[in-house]
Amino acid sequence: MSPLKNLRQLSFLELFGFLALLLGLVIAGYALFHNPGTVTSGDDMFGGAVVLTLAAAFLHRRSLGLRLSLIGLSALGLGYFVFSHTHAWLWTIVLTLVAAAFLIFCVGLRHDVRQNHSHWPQF
Repeated sequence: MSPLKNLRQLSFLELFGFLALLLGLVIAGYALFHNPGTVTSGDDMFGGAVVLTLAAAFLHRRSLGLRLSLIGLSALGLGYFVFSHTHAWLWTIVLTLVAAAFLIFCVGLRHDVRQNHSHWPQF
């Protein structure tokens, strides 16, 4: 199947989600390599984390692994933001975990996991 045909099969929301994914990764990469550890870099990383969260929300029909990785990257970006402003490891870890739990709840992964758990392979 050609990439152009795959592009035609995407809905508008999925296309927007993939564009947000690309933009979020670019913003987060820029923040990570441009003045790392500064408050400005943390502010840029916060913007990238927000855009990655939007991508996770708009790619709600994609694989669970993709959505979990987007939420993980968003939570790490928020943790980077907190650490660049506070330089306190405890607050960074606590707020990163709270942000990840909040994002999982908001994006609706909990419902998807509960709904699809019967399709998981049994070990």
